Amino acid sequence: MQRLSRHGRLWSAAQHGRTVYSLHAVQRMGARRLSTQAHEAIREDDVQLRDAFDLPTQTTLGSSWFHKGRPTGLLMESRFVSPTSFRQAGKEAVVEAESLVARVLNASTATERRQIVKCLDQLSDALCRVMDVAELVRQVHPDSSWQTAAENVYGEMLEFMNGLNTHVGLYTKLVDAMDDPSISKDFSDVEHEVARSFRRDFERSGIHLAASAHARFVELSSRIHDRSRTFLRSQGLAPAGTVQVPVDQLHTLPASVVSEMLQTHAVRTHDGVAVVDVVPDDWAAQYVLRDCEDSKVRETVYCAWQRGASSAVQSLEGLLEDRLALARTVGFESFAHMTLDDKMARTPDHVDEFLRGLAVQARPRWDAVAQGLARDPRAIRPWDRDYYVGRQQAKMGALPQLAEYFSIGRVVMGLSRVFERLYGVTLRATVPQPGEIWHSDVRKLEAVDEDGHLLGVVYCDVFARSSKAHVGAAHFTARCARRVDDDVGRAVCDSTVVERDGMRFQLPVVVLICNFPPPMPNSPPLLSWANVETIFHEMGHAMHSMLGQNGFHNVAGTRCPVDFVELPSVLMEHFARSPHVLSLFASHYKTNEPLPPGLLRQRADRRRRFAALDLHAQLFMSALDQRYHSAQLDVRPDWSTRVLAQVHADPMFECTSAQSMFAHVEGTRWQSRFTHLVGYGASYYSYLLDRVLAGRIWDRVFKGDDPSTQLSNNPLNREAGERFRNELLRWGGGRDPWTCLAAVLDNGESSHREIEDISKGNKSAMHIVGTWQLPDM
Repeated sequence: MQRLSRHGRLWSAAQHGRTVYSLHAVQRMGARRLSTQAHEAIREDDVQLRDAFDLPTQTTLGSSWFHKGRPTGLLMESRFVSPTSFRQAGKEAVVEAESLVARVLNASTATERRQIVKCLDQLSDALCRVMDVAELVRQVHPDSSWQTAAENVYGEMLEFMNGLNTHVGLYTKLVDAMDDPSISKDFSDVEHEVARSFRRDFERSGIHLAASAHARFVELSSRIHDRSRTFLRSQGLAPAGTVQVPVDQLHTLPASVVSEMLQTHAVRTHDGVAVVDVVPDDWAAQYVLRDCEDSKVRETVYCAWQRGASSAVQSLEGLLEDRLALARTVGFESFAHMTLDDKMARTPDHVDEFLRGLAVQARPRWDAVAQGLARDPRAIRPWDRDYYVGRQQAKMGALPQLAEYFSIGRVVMGLSRVFERLYGVTLRATVPQPGEIWHSDVRKLEAVDEDGHLLGVVYCDVFARSSKAHVGAAHFTARCARRVDDDVGRAVCDSTVVERDGMRFQLPVVVLICNFPPPMPNSPPLLSWANVETIFHEMGHAMHSMLGQNGFHNVAGTRCPVDFVELPSVLMEHFARSPHVLSLFASHYKTNEPLPPGLLRQRADRRRRFAALDLHAQLFMSALDQRYHSAQLDVRPDWSTRVLAQVHADPMFECTSAQSMFAHVEGTRWQSRFTHLVGYGASYYSYLLDRVLAGRIWDRVFKGDDPSTQLSNNPLNREAGERFRNELLRWGGGRDPWTCLAAVLDNGESSHREIEDISKGNKSAMHIVGTWQLPDM
């Protein structure tokens, strides 16, 4: 698988009402101002950046150049020239790691013991520089020989790394250094955080346990791995049976959908009625739930869809039971307590405080949505929800298509302009060397500061293709930023090392993966609005990696708690929706006319209309995740379904005007499809937490605008950007996230008491966050 001076407000007399205009005049001026900004002068660098994506065949970045010359190494790494050399790089990394292990184990003098944390961080970097690239190659490289090499390298190195995670000698040496004041007093604040992170990782591997307890830990870990895979594989199993939908009940579905259903699904006669056999979890069933007028048909399809496979439920319950046993083996009350110990939330009780605070705010909103769906909202059942929402949307008409205003080159150019205004950082398109990229679609961008210094490299592999795994959108770290001139035992020298202030640093190298539709003939690649938000989000991660340079690999950039890492990327989604930001780049690819503000406002209004339902779903899944990983599990057969029903009945989720709309339906087992429990066990709430935090920073620090308003503040404020960079981004995972958050918000817009409470990161802090503005879904 993330600043502004205390009194830096940009208010003028006019903003306080010295000048008054009629509403229509204000609207006209606002539209005219945005149109003018969209046509600001385009620099040569902007043109090159835009055309690198929009006109690839007309630039040196195109496919005709891709295969020229002798390979210099994948991702600028001279060891990655071929599958054979990649395997050799894996072996060399293990040798280097073994040398560093020996140095730690033999450390005896004060100087040598003082270097233990540095050695462990250097060791982690040596392995991850190969393993992280191996994971990337497995996902995106079109050459099967490279993929095979990556599989082998990753497997061999993972086995070696697992051995290090349970290396008692390394753990003992680290703890002795940390607990010896004569050694640890010289650690920097970031170095202390690095040391603590290594210690936690060791102890979560059961390294401090007695032999019998450690054997139990290893057994449980293996079972958890196997059951996770079994649960995920169960999602691909064909559901048992089909649902018979009368053909005459399809008349309210779109004609094209009905035509395709009748061609691709079995049609037969049952009790004298023509029926079509629908698989409960395929695309046709979703259209029936949304468009079929007959409530009984919708109920039948819904219940079949939500019934869930018994094998999936059994695998999930075994996984959750083993997680609880594992947590107790290493001394925690529950798996949630173990997982949250190093997160922002810290304890399950804190998560509950946050979720209930949001629910109190959100309940009137989902009540209002329910009241607007039907004359008698009390009669709405879960299988009716999509139908009534669909009817409301149909009445509002089709959403405007925006893609022609968002060629990918223009969007990336806009991102560069945003980063320049906030941080003084621009993106520069550059020609990769032969063998540096794995496909001709890949674009190489350099992040450069105002003085022309290279900060890092971003590779963009954004188009779908058959040789590429369907990973959705992702940010891969190929190399982390870290200081290297003080490395122990070797001198690093390659193209990703630069000098700054007499010191040498390894530059961050990241890869952004998306699966956008490839460009059509005679058109640049055009992005849907959802894909515009996606690339802004992923570039938020990339900029975190570029600017989060604190000297250490293990806490660089996005290597921070999972409930904090999404904050910078979610904040970028706010910028994507800002009319001021859109005015920098959103223009029609043929006419260059700016995006009409009304189009985005219409989409934003539609989005907000039903956002409360999405919020309810996210709150519910977060609460269910916490319950499943709590200390109290009644492990009688099908216990996870009983817990599901109990969470449905929690007053947190009540809807007074339509209680049955969110009720549990007897015989259904939705948890069998909750695959996020594998990767986000006990931390699913992170999505909501980071959206709330990003919203607060947007409102209080950047004072951002919104497409639903006519006039607003410009969020492209350099002072605010520097505050966010210096107090949050640059620290990566090297400082307590609550300290970062409090420092960002301490700009005079919040009370001293609130800032002080936030900085503590306790239950009171989570309660305060739960009272902040509801997240923009």
